[in-house]
Amino acid sequence: GLREYRALESRYTVNVDPSVKAVRPYVVGAVVKGVEMTDDLVRSLMQLQEKLHVTHCRRRRKASIGIYDLETIRFPVTYTTVAGDYRFRPLGHSEEMTVEEILTKTARGREYGWILEGHDVYPVLVDSEGTTLSMPPIINSEETKVTTETESLFIEVTGVDWKTMNEVLNIIVTSLADRGCRVYQVEIRYPDRAVKTPDLRCWEMELELGYVRELLGVDLGADEVAELLGRMGYGVAEVGERLRVLVPCYRTDIMHPMDLVEDVAIAYGYDRFEPEIPNMATIGEEDPLERFSRNLRNLMVGYGLQEVMTFILTNKRDLFERMCVPEEPVAETENPKTEEYCVLRSWLLPSLMKVLERNRHNPYPQNVFEVGDVVVLDDTTDTGARTVKKLAFVLCHSKACFSEVKAITESLLTNLGIRDATFRPGGPECFMDGRRSEVYVDNRLLGFLGEIRPEVLLNWGLEMPAAAAELDVETRVDLVGFGL
Repeated sequence: GLREYRALESRYTVNVDPSVKAVRPYVVGAVVKGVEMTDDLVRSLMQLQEKLHVTHCRRRRKASIGIYDLETIRFPVTYTTVAGDYRFRPLGHSEEMTVEEILTKTARGREYGWILEGHDVYPVLVDSEGTTLSMPPIINSEETKVTTETESLFIEVTGVDWKTMNEVLNIIVTSLADRGCRVYQVEIRYPDRAVKTPDLRCWEMELELGYVRELLGVDLGADEVAELLGRMGYGVAEVGERLRVLVPCYRTDIMHPMDLVEDVAIAYGYDRFEPEIPNMATIGEEDPLERFSRNLRNLMVGYGLQEVMTFILTNKRDLFERMCVPEEPVAETENPKTEEYCVLRSWLLPSLMKVLERNRHNPYPQNVFEVGDVVVLDDTTDTGARTVKKLAFVLCHSKACFSEVKAITESLLTNLGIRDATFRPGGPECFMDGRRSEVYVDNRLLGFLGEIRPEVLLNWGLEMPAAAAELDVETRVDLVGFGL
């Protein structure tokens, strides 16, 4: 059932200076005592902190969490701002640094400094003896770090979103309360008001019994629904056609009665629901192209090749420079996180070359294939691009040559029902002159094949010869249909 949490009264206070209003205006806090700190708990607490930073806190933009050894702090604590030349010793460093140095020279400063861009003052938490606790949302100080000797914690959350900050604080303190720790309130004194946090009271949501029955398709009684909710940690204040559900303070994921129904279903047991075919005019089935692709994969395995699956995201260097082919326009991501994955691939062969590059330490032969999607630019579509299914394979061993890859390609085309394919000189410049070819069917380009140039092999760090082919799966389907 519902577990009730309680934050005890205390004399701990945090004074908020008016100067923080323009930078990072809010702070909430709590004190937790009776902590039996171990290496595992320290790691678990730090992991929880970082998970919340990434998710709830939106990479610390909406809120950031500071956790300190209470015994190193002398209350009251002041939340204020300082200039860029303010100095303290950041966590993990042996010497003091200025705020500006922290933002440019530390890993956390470089990662999160963008949050404070445009400000000439920076938020800090300082205790009554002048010890710096942290510079939110960047980094804590070395003097207040948590160790395995820590028995009591001061936890604060600063940010710009009051609701998010309180939710995050509640999640952390209730997780510690579940370990038997005692939680104490901290009074936050703003210039115009005083607030005590954390607020661990549960909150209410109304749930209609008919809504539960309609969504789940099960004729559950009110008492049964209440019992199922109790299993999931809720309380029920009123039982009837409308249930008044008490939601724990840490359940920040409950935003709609649908969320309560989901928990009812979990407690009831998904295995107890009887599947029914919807009363609809049509039923779903596997896409014919995917079914054909699966059969095509089985065919390639029959040739002794190993399937690989690679990312559709790549970079221009791999697509063009390392393949020794001219650069062409491709679909690009607007705000790439890394240079390694910044464009959508327009052909499969570079992805297979990367697989070979990363497996140079493994025995040869290495014969791999992939049936995957590429993205080509197309002005006739609404998005300016379209996805195309292709097949590519590479043979890499001491005797790999054009004749071998052509023999597999011819056999493959025969098995695909294409018996009138023609091979004409041509193909990408990644292949050797005189040992490359394009494949045509009814004067439509189906693909290309060839023996890879030594320069390309060197670009990928390969010492073995390689021959490859790439075919357009959808063009074959247009010509012959989905049958194999």
